[in-house]
Amino acid sequence: MDGTGRELKEPTGTPLVPRQPGRVTGDDSTGPILAGDTVEGRPVVGFACTATGLPTAADDQLVLEGDEGSGPPPRRSTDPAAQPSLSRTGRAPHEQIGPALSRDPEAVCPGSTSRFEELLYGPSSLVCTMPLIEQLAASGHHSWLSGGTPRDLLSGADPADVNDVDLTGTAPAGAFTDTARAVLDLDGISAEHVQRFNPWTLTCGILDPVDRTHGPTLDYRGLGVPRDVARFRMTGSDLLQDARQRDLTVNTLLYDPLLNVVVDPLGDALDDLGYAAPQGTRRLVPALVSQDPMASAEVLLRGVKFLLRWQGHPGGLDDEPLRAWALALPDDLPDRIDACGPEAWHHLRALLEQCLPHPASPAVLETVHRLGGVAVRVYARCATEAV
Repeated sequence: MDGTGRELKEPTGTPLVPRQPGRVTGDDSTGPILAGDTVEGRPVVGFACTATGLPTAADDQLVLEGDEGSGPPPRRSTDPAAQPSLSRTGRAPHEQIGPALSRDPEAVCPGSTSRFEELLYGPSSLVCTMPLIEQLAASGHHSWLSGGTPRDLLSGADPADVNDVDLTGTAPAGAFTDTARAVLDLDGISAEHVQRFNPWTLTCGILDPVDRTHGPTLDYRGLGVPRDVARFRMTGSDLLQDARQRDLTVNTLLYDPLLNVVVDPLGDALDDLGYAAPQGTRRLVPALVSQDPMASAEVLLRGVKFLLRWQGHPGGLDDEPLRAWALALPDDLPDRIDACGPEAWHHLRALLEQCLPHPASPAVLETVHRLGGVAVRVYARCATEAV
C-alpha cells in the first residue's frame, strides 16, 4: 500500500512494498556513501566518473573536499568496504526536506496519481523502469522522477505525450549502469535494450528496444552539484543542492514512485506552476545559483523554450523574474563560454535545436531580444555554431 491506501502493482501484478532507502545515524550504518560523510577526515563532496564509454561502478570515484582543484578526478573507490576511515556523517535525502515540502499528488492535482501510474506501468512505458527503481532502492539508493515528467503530469498532461522519462537519484553513473544491466539481464531483454552514457553530463540512458530513435527512453543523472565547484563533472546526494543547479523552479519538482509523494525541494515549484495564484498564473523563475557560464547559457535557451511554450497559458505567464535574471548576466558571458573548451558551443547548439525546433522564426528572435543583449549574443553564437 502507498500513502493513499492503493496497492501498487508491477507489470506482472506483483505487489510492491514501498520503502525509503534509509540510513541509521552513526558509524555503524550501512549502505552507499553519501555527500557529507567523511573519509580520511575530509567531507565527501560528490562522485565523479572516469569512464568515456559505458561506465561500471569501478569507474565511479569518490571526491573529497580539497580534490576539486585537481585536473582529472582522483582515483578513490566509492565502495564503503574500500574506505575503512568512513564516518557516516551525511544526511539521507529524506532528512534534508521537511514534511511541508512533500505532498500527496492528489492534493496538488486530482488524477495525477493515475497519470504517474500510467506513465510507469502503461503499454508505452519501458518495462524496466519500475524494476530498476526497486533494485536501486534495494541497494540503498534513492531515486525520483524529475524534470519535465512531474511538472507536466501535475499540470494534467497525458502520460502518452511524455516520451522521455527523466530520473535522478543518489547512485553515481557507474552504479546506475551496473544496476540497469542487472535488471535488463534478469528480464531477458538485454540484447534489445541499448544503454548510453554522456561523459560531458554524466547522463545515463536506456533506449526502447523496438524503436531506438523515437521510442520511449529513460535518462538518469545523479543529483546535481555546482559545476563551478570542480574542474570535472560530479553528481551528489543532496536534494537542495540539486534543485539549485536546475534551470527553472518549475523543473525542480521530484516524484517518488515508491511512496507516491511529490517533493518540492525549494518550496517554490508548485506555486510557480500556478497552484497558489488565484488565476493560475505561471512564473518563470531561474533556480540556478551557479556562476558556471555553460549552466547560465543553458538556462537562457530553456527559458526561451518555456516562454514560447507557455505564452498562451490561460492563467497568464509572468516572465519578469527570468527577464531580470537574464538582464543581469555578465557582458562577457560568451567569452567565458569560449574558455570552457571547443565542445562548449557544440553542446549549446545541440541544446538549441532540442529546445527550439524553429530557431530562426520571428517569434523566437523576438523572445530572445526581450531577454537582453547578452541573451542575443549567446543565441547568435549557438545558432551559427556548426554541429
